[in-house]
Amino acid sequence: MNILYSAAPGATAPSGTTTTTGSGWSFIFLLVMLFAMFYFLIILPQRRREKQFQQMISQLKRGDTVVTIGGIVGKVIDIKKDTVKIKTAMTTELEITKRAIASVFREKEEEQKEEEKQD
Repeated sequence: MNILYSAAPGATAPSGTTTTTGSGWSFIFLLVMLFAMFYFLIILPQRRREKQFQQMISQLKRGDTVVTIGGIVGKVIDIKKDTVKIKTAMTTELEITKRAIASVFREKEEEQKEEEKQD
């Protein structure tokens, strides 16, 4: 059985070697760029937020008003290793984890004193 191949006039036979080094380098470059974008858009901001949160928790003290991630507002009455006891109403006390604190509000007088010290 004979197989007949036809080609356009003037076409040359394909060579057996092709160069793929250009596409290899561009693929590596794209991977590096993707990782850099991922790092600067996701990892770095998350690290900054975590650092700010740790600083906020380390400066927490009795008398501070906190808001939990669930929206509960209370005044800190006791601080333990991993938990904080807050007073939310006249007689209601809740013990929450430190990770559940969304924000901390200090007394206005204390904030003014800190600002005066910085000036």
